[in-house]
Amino acid sequence: MSDLIQLRIGERPWLPTPDTESIEIFDRYDMPTSGLARQDDDFFVFDCVEGHVMSVNLWVYAQVSEDEAQALRDAEGDEFAGLFEQAFVGKPVMAALAIDCRIRSGSQLDPDTIAREGLMKSILERLSQGVEAAEETAKVVKHLVAC
Repeated sequence: MSDLIQLRIGERPWLPTPDTESIEIFDRYDMPTSGLARQDDDFFVFDCVEGHVMSVNLWVYAQVSEDEAQALRDAEGDEFAGLFEQAFVGKPVMAALAIDCRIRSGSQLDPDTIAREGLMKSILERLSQGVEAAEETAKVVKHLVAC
């Protein structure tokens, strides 16, 4: 059992691989924005945490047990909100950047960093590292092209 969801560049964030099965959509805004999915025998919750109405958005995914998945499906109101929030606590979380409803990159978030910094700051930190790496790569490629 893997504790991280698998992502494929170019796929839709709510179905991050061709073999991901949608189990339940909890919320939507022109697209599913939170829900429950299954890869093989593993259940994962997902949430669009920023950019619902923009062309660029951020998504998070966390594995849940079959019992947790069923509890989420059965819960309503405040109980659901608490269970959903708790699903991302104390475990590795996968974050993804999507542009025009397609996954462009993803990265694992450390549970200790999330606990210390909060989910959004953890995402921002990982994105910043990715931007810095991309800028360095672009410099190298520009240098190679100039040669």
